[in-house]
Amino acid sequence: MKRIAKQSIVPLVLIAILIAGIVGMAALDRAVAAPGTGAANVTAKAHTTGVTAGTFVKLYSAGVIAPATASSDKIVGICRKTAASGQLTSYAPAGAFTDVTTEEIVAVGDLLTCDANSCARVVDASQALPQRIAAIALEAAADANAHTIDCIVVAAYTPGFNATTTAITGNVSLDANSSGRVYRVTADAVITLPATVLGITYTFIMDGPDGTVQISLSPNANDMIRGMGADGTNNKDVINTKATAKRGDFITIIGEGTAAIGWHIVRQSGTWAQEG
Repeated sequence: MKRIAKQSIVPLVLIAILIAGIVGMAALDRAVAAPGTGAANVTAKAHTTGVTAGTFVKLYSAGVIAPATASSDKIVGICRKTAASGQLTSYAPAGAFTDVTTEEIVAVGDLLTCDANSCARVVDASQALPQRIAAIALEAAADANAHTIDCIVVAAYTPGFNATTTAITGNVSLDANSSGRVYRVTADAVITLPATVLGITYTFIMDGPDGTVQISLSPNANDMIRGMGADGTNNKDVINTKATAKRGDFITIIGEGTAAIGWHIVRQSGTWAQEG
């Protein structure tokens, strides 16, 4: 058996130490770039403006991200590593659990988009649409000071009422392929929703004479519908009661993807009540 000469041992040890150091540094860099969990990081380079950890980013060009500064921006995720122009960084995409910076009061379950500073703000149904829904708050912020809160990244938007709508004239079951549509409900209808899926969204409009149409949104047995003041209960409908229904009453919901929450009410008009 050929043995390694003593004079060869020292260089081999040095090489081993060097390799171990490189591997350790790479692991440390990955840890810094990926404090969140869930979906894998997406690696990209920072735009000339640079990017800041914990803020929303948009895709500027192939492989390059820039700060998102408007709720209408095509937000792709939340930056996980501060980087200057041209530096390698990463962001948390849809489905990832991570931290985001906010400068306003936030409640658990609020739908979040970005402000002019790339920070999280609560989606405002009174503002011009569309607005990108970029995250769902999993932690509250008690005041308007800068806070870092836990969230889940999503990729959706609040759709406007456009000319392309689909009529509902009776009971119907929807699936994920129906996401993004605006439905005009012209007769009493129980609308059965699919099991919640992250980011899918529906809008329903009461489109019959006042007091003639009842809309019942019926979730999966393991899901709830919450938001806009409703706490939500698994397997309980949200109903636009016929007696108080007005033409033009509407509701928009978005899937959160886990049975712990189910569906969020993004915005609504009219009287909508939780099934007793």
